[in-house]
Amino acid sequence: MDLVSIADIQAAAQRIGPHVVRTPLLTNGAIDDIVSQALSPPDAPRLKIRMAFKAEHLQVVGAFKSRGAANAIQLKLKESKESNSRFEPKRLCVLTHSSGNHGAALACQAKNAGVQALVVMPEDAPKVKKQNVASYGARIMYCKPTQDAREAMAAEARAQLEKEGLVVEFIPPYDDPAIIAGQGTMGKEMMEQAAGLETRAGCSHAAQAGQSSSGVNTAWPPRPPHDAPPFDIIIAPVGGGGMLSGVATAVKSMDPRVLVVGAEPAGADDAQRSFTTGILQPSVTPTRTICDGLLTSLSQRTLAHIEEHVDLIATAPDSAVVWALNVITDKTKQLVEPNAAIGLATLLDNEELQALVRRVAVLRANEDDRSVRIGVVWSGGNTTIQTLARYLSQ
Repeated sequence: MDLVSIADIQAAAQRIGPHVVRTPLLTNGAIDDIVSQALSPPDAPRLKIRMAFKAEHLQVVGAFKSRGAANAIQLKLKESKESNSRFEPKRLCVLTHSSGNHGAALACQAKNAGVQALVVMPEDAPKVKKQNVASYGARIMYCKPTQDAREAMAAEARAQLEKEGLVVEFIPPYDDPAIIAGQGTMGKEMMEQAAGLETRAGCSHAAQAGQSSSGVNTAWPPRPPHDAPPFDIIIAPVGGGGMLSGVATAVKSMDPRVLVVGAEPAGADDAQRSFTTGILQPSVTPTRTICDGLLTSLSQRTLAHIEEHVDLIATAPDSAVVWALNVITDKTKQLVEPNAAIGLATLLDNEELQALVRRVAVLRANEDDRSVRIGVVWSGGNTTIQTLARYLSQ
């Protein structure tokens, strides 16, 4: 099996540039302090952790999935037009099954490209995600919440669409090279944006240079590229593995010194078990986590990418996810979904990841910049105020 390459990700970045947002890296000194304190051993010098959050909740449709969807649709259109110069986009219908964010992203990108979309959704998908898909004009077919039911309904939908004379292209949520390459543009951007945090306070896209509103210099200390990588560790959530595969491919290709970590809820830990054993493990049923977007198991394709490029998969219980959600909301005033909080949750709770951070800190102890730089992907923000309020009150 051929793995997605950095060249594929670079091409995807060019292809999707007009259709997605180059989301900022956000920093927050209060969270730096919380993580530094949580990871500092007793009776030892305090660690200095610098965090940067890739704000994909500010992406089109409120989730990173727009990247892969845009890349896949633009590729399908390109291929169709190359085989038939008179091909009309409205003859193409993209089909998928999704619990929410991928379906909404595909529907949105299809609408923008002038193609049709049909999304098969489980009956128990969150209401806000059903509404998102419908708002972009996609047709929706509902099914029982099982993989077999999704696939059977998708086959039925394909037959119906082909009877209507449409060219039907199935675009899976994660098990596809175009999807992986599109999601990988996040990792590429993070690596490029890190240098901006050395001159801009608080945000890689901030207008001011190196000064906070209080006049205190909060920019990151500069790092000569030959001395140290732009990040020491990058953490990305993992469900089906498309995002982690793409991000890890981009990051390791651009600087193999960066450690890449997948973050997963302990109640849906099939990716960690697959990574540890080298054998695909089924998803956990019944589900036991509030991270509803991280329930899907890996595929052979995503496991191959993860085995090649990922250093660790860390898990955290839902109690840590709720803690992380409270920290994010309180300190940054940003509203993200539980899936997006899993990266910070693993840092605050997972002993193996914390030990990894401490080892990096030891290696950096004699450098001019002794801080440990950690990038975390906030994967999306498709939740409701009412849902978040339940977690934030715990």
